[in-house]
Amino acid sequence: MYNNQKKHLTTLYIIIMLLISSLFLQRSCSNNNKSFQKVNTIVQYDTVFKPAEIKTKIVTKYKTLKGEDILIPGKVDTIEIKTFEKATDSVQFNMFTKATKIRSYKNEFNDSVADVSIYTETKGELLKIVPTVRIKQVKKVETVFALYTGLEIYNNLQFNNPGVKVDLGVQNKKGDIVTGGYDTNKNIYLGYKVRLINIRK
Repeated sequence: MYNNQKKHLTTLYIIIMLLISSLFLQRSCSNNNKSFQKVNTIVQYDTVFKPAEIKTKIVTKYKTLKGEDILIPGKVDTIEIKTFEKATDSVQFNMFTKATKIRSYKNEFNDSVADVSIYTETKGELLKIVPTVRIKQVKKVETVFALYTGLEIYNNLQFNNPGVKVDLGVQNKKGDIVTGGYDTNKNIYLGYKVRLINIRK
């Protein structure tokens, strides 16, 4: 009787050791291909970006109040210049401070892929643009390891050989399952189940 129990325990230990070995093998294989849950990546730029001005061949011709013709490179608001020439000193001062005032702007664009925030600063010209991009990365979560256990009660057609089977199963990343079991009739079971159909929603 003692020897039978010892054999049963030895068999059970062998099955457990086989399953544990399979566990470590699958973990070592799955470490190279880890799955991640939903993550948010925020990219913040500390560098000041000053865009390069687009070169143009446009030349603005302007006639001063004294009747002089002046050629100004680029596109110029001549009406604003004319108003500045005719204005008093106080108005000219206000117009100058308005033209040289530092202004800040912030634009945000959001969709399902990313959140983009653009900060802009101007002073008569565009001084800098500071973009901040928040990328929404969604990686599918997959099962890399699962451990199963089960209990089965069985008999033959004559109902004279009942038994109870206990087993353990280890599932890999692909969904295949390695099983090992032992029953009360001193039978050892080792199996491998392959996934045939996998329906996801």
